[in-house]
Amino acid sequence: MDRVTTFAVRQFEPADDAAWAAMRAKLWPQAGAELARETSAFARGLPLPNVTAVFIAEGEAGEELGFLELALRSFADGCESMPVPHVEGWYVEANARGKGVGRALMLAAEAWSIAQGYTELASDTELDNAGSLRAHERCGFAEVERLIKLRKVLAP
Repeated sequence: MDRVTTFAVRQFEPADDAAWAAMRAKLWPQAGAELARETSAFARGLPLPNVTAVFIAEGEAGEELGFLELALRSFADGCESMPVPHVEGWYVEANARGKGVGRALMLAAEAWSIAQGYTELASDTELDNAGSLRAHERCGFAEVERLIKLRKVLAP
């Protein structure tokens, strides 16, 4: 498909299992088979610690164009309320980018969050992902902090 003109955003349905898993693999290629296992578990109604709600963008021919995953975190940097819905994954297929699909997914996440009684929405992105930062800013997010995480392997 070369053009995206009409699409809708809705909450995840179990039939979205395979398409969601495929898009997750594009967003997080290093995560491997664990993503498919998580997706399958969520589709069967099993709770996941890092996924509370999922929204799917679907084209007029029924093709999946993107997804957004929310988790409830006990806190989020820069937020005053607790817990906070947090965007854990936000992906739009390359041919659907720049056409409002990502914004529509974010609006669905905002509407869900408000309906659940939350007053803030949090997200993050990698320091070098300028495209994601711009997309977040276009959706009304404000940067609150920059962070470099460190690790040290301890020998026994």
